Amino acid sequence: MGVLQVQKWGTMQKTDMGQKPDTGIVYKGIRPLQKLGVMTRELAFNNPLSVMAIPSRVPNHLVCVPPDPWPGDAERGRDLIAGAFHFAGQLIEKNSLSWRPPQAREEWIAGLHSFEWLRDLRSVGGDRARRMAREMVSSWLETCQRAEGLPWRPDVTGARVTSWIAFHDFFCASADEKFQHDYFASLARQARYLSRSVPGNLSGLELMKALKGLAYAGIAMENGVDNLEKAFHLIIREISAQILPDGVHISRAPQATFQFLQHLVDLRAALIAARLELPEEIQHAIDRITPAVKFFRHPDGTLGHFNGGQEDNAHLCEMTIMHSGARGRPMPSLPHAGYERLQMGRSSLIMDTGMALTPQYGERAHAGLLSFEYSYGRDRVIVNCGSAECPGLWRELLRSTAAHSAVIVDQRNACPYDMGASVMGRPEIYARRHEDKGLTLLEAGHNGYETRFGLRHRRIVALKDSGETLMGEDLLKGRADVPFAIRFHLHPGIYASIIRDGEEILLRSRSGMGWRFSAGGRMLDMDESVYGGQGEEPRRTQQIIINGVTESDEDTVVWSLKRER
Repeated sequence: MGVLQVQKWGTMQKTDMGQKPDTGIVYKGIRPLQKLGVMTRELAFNNPLSVMAIPSRVPNHLVCVPPDPWPGDAERGRDLIAGAFHFAGQLIEKNSLSWRPPQAREEWIAGLHSFEWLRDLRSVGGDRARRMAREMVSSWLETCQRAEGLPWRPDVTGARVTSWIAFHDFFCASADEKFQHDYFASLARQARYLSRSVPGNLSGLELMKALKGLAYAGIAMENGVDNLEKAFHLIIREISAQILPDGVHISRAPQATFQFLQHLVDLRAALIAARLELPEEIQHAIDRITPAVKFFRHPDGTLGHFNGGQEDNAHLCEMTIMHSGARGRPMPSLPHAGYERLQMGRSSLIMDTGMALTPQYGERAHAGLLSFEYSYGRDRVIVNCGSAECPGLWRELLRSTAAHSAVIVDQRNACPYDMGASVMGRPEIYARRHEDKGLTLLEAGHNGYETRFGLRHRRIVALKDSGETLMGEDLLKGRADVPFAIRFHLHPGIYASIIRDGEEILLRSRSGMGWRFSAGGRMLDMDESVYGGQGEEPRRTQQIIINGVTESDEDTVVWSLKRER
């Protein structure tokens, strides 16, 4: 394998095409560790506190500032200036800053120390926001230099290094000499800490945050070749480990897939800004992941609620896809992750036909076997409850089968969790689709309830009439006298009312669109539901429920949703 070749600016390099100006640092691949001294390096990498004893020349500038094109939240920025610190679903208001408030949850502390909120201050703009950013960095430099605990956890450190470098011009470029000296000294120290900490026991997006910080340090700071090589060696390894052949993150979460893509887009932009050659593995991964992100987007531009996802910012998602430059179209199926999509006319439906793939990435997997979400045009109609950012009981409730538009037997999850919160068992799941000129049909099934209740579930959904009609059939086969419920959670933008003595439900969206839901003469119930798909706390909404008890060894419920003209 090649190496990173560092060349001086302003020199000339001869090629077969003649002479051309040198472009600085040219990426030639990942250099393997030399055999001599490997054991010494490994000992250092496994002892991150050794950074305390290693003197280093303090840099005085960045050779490159990677671009950050993403929009911040100006409202959140103004809240920060006013003393309202809102992270991970927790609001703490303080007149004087404390980096470890006693009432703060772990996620809140990580959010504060990551400095990713510098983007929100930048979106506010002006001297006041710039001064606050500088004061916050200065306060951190004075009080948090001891390399220990959550503030120095590698993923938090990586996010902080990335933010300090990306927003250097916003808060640091015009600072006094002492501030800049302290800032650069800390950056160098944090980069050394990351180099000796990763990969450690990190995995998933947390590891990617740490590696991104190390890569940014290698790109932006002088003599960063070793950091850059190590970072990209591990990033390329993590692409293979975390991204499935169909482009979905191994957690199966649409939001994790989107965030992984955003990391890669940022890393590619940083390499381009530094005039470094792009590893082909990065570009290939971007080209593979982008169609998967497109697959999970509803027509309103937001992401589906599967396995921890929320409606992410539609504009941010659109910007990420645009910056990716990938033109690949989404496939109708994601077979490795286990998702299917039906599209006809203005109707689109996404169904979860998979399971958590590994215990390592199953901590937040949802028990939503064969759950689906349905949109008509830009109206989200039938949804899953999503995943509010607030931890604790809500997080667990929103993972349950009952929080999904799915069939639930005896109020039990289709796949139970163990004490460590990972999904237990490996239910057999199948999916097959049929499409012709006037019908798009998906049939799927699972045996998640067979061991406990002797039941198998088969679900058929189909779009017809140019997408104006959604037809469904849920079959439970195996045993009689088992209670079940079929739940259809509605988006908060949908208003529902029971008509015809409970045999039909009329739905209407804020846009004025209407639908009629029925279940072949069965009685329909309405109940309250919650929607954790936006923001940090669930909102009230409604759900349609078809309750029943299996009457024989095979019980079928047929239902439909037809648009009102």
